[in-house]
Amino acid sequence: MTVPTTKQINVLVVDDDEMNRRMMQLILTREGHHVELASDGIEACSMAGDRRFDIILMDLQMPEIDGIETSRRIRALEGGSKDSFIVALTASYLPEKGNELFEAGIDNYIAKPFDVEHLRQILNYSVDPYKNTPHHDEPEKQAAVKQNDNRGFDPSNGLRQVGGDEEAFRELLSDFVNELPQRISQMEEHLALKDMDSLSRSAHNLKGVSANLGALQLSQHAGSLENRASEGYTESVTLEINAIKALTDEFIRDASDFLGAGIE
Repeated sequence: MTVPTTKQINVLVVDDDEMNRRMMQLILTREGHHVELASDGIEACSMAGDRRFDIILMDLQMPEIDGIETSRRIRALEGGSKDSFIVALTASYLPEKGNELFEAGIDNYIAKPFDVEHLRQILNYSVDPYKNTPHHDEPEKQAAVKQNDNRGFDPSNGLRQVGGDEEAFRELLSDFVNELPQRISQMEEHLALKDMDSLSRSAHNLKGVSANLGALQLSQHAGSLENRASEGYTESVTLEINAIKALTDEFIRDASDFLGAGIE
């Protein structure tokens, strides 16, 4: 087990995607921290109103109440005290949204796919702002991912994302493989109903989870689907879903082979 780099802290993870929540909980718990989970903004506000969290990891894109509005409401509950350090989780590099995040009371952000070392820096900074100032390496990180995006499944990348914890990676990967067909089926339902908002959100979640588990091509196409769906329905949306379905079949085969063997 990795030795924690900070004292034990209380963390609230806010994300509408169950796999994202489980991934963060598993990583943070193994780092020695106390973790609680909220599946939407309303639940997060209720929990933050009942007790204090040292740090709140806030997904920005959620239905009903997004991460920015949820952060505003939590700050209102605090009455100006800023008891919690709020960190936005985003699958997009958004420097142009810096002022909007700051005005909502968000202190920092982590780009998805995040890596454990960057998360540790953020945790350190939330406990002691003078100890370790986090740096933003998102453009470089995205460039590194782009260099490897010709690989359908890169287990070494996914293993690195969870801090080298093979047991944790295999557990999360196995769950993802089992639930992936349901994710695809759900996206097809959104398409059939021409519900582009829900489709874009589902693609957004798939983009983040698949990148963190080393499914680089799947993540890339999910990101493209997210963007296309957010612009409204066109034939390109259907084509992108078909591409994702083909990649899903390939990924499930590769991941299942990996799970049946050991890491070389």
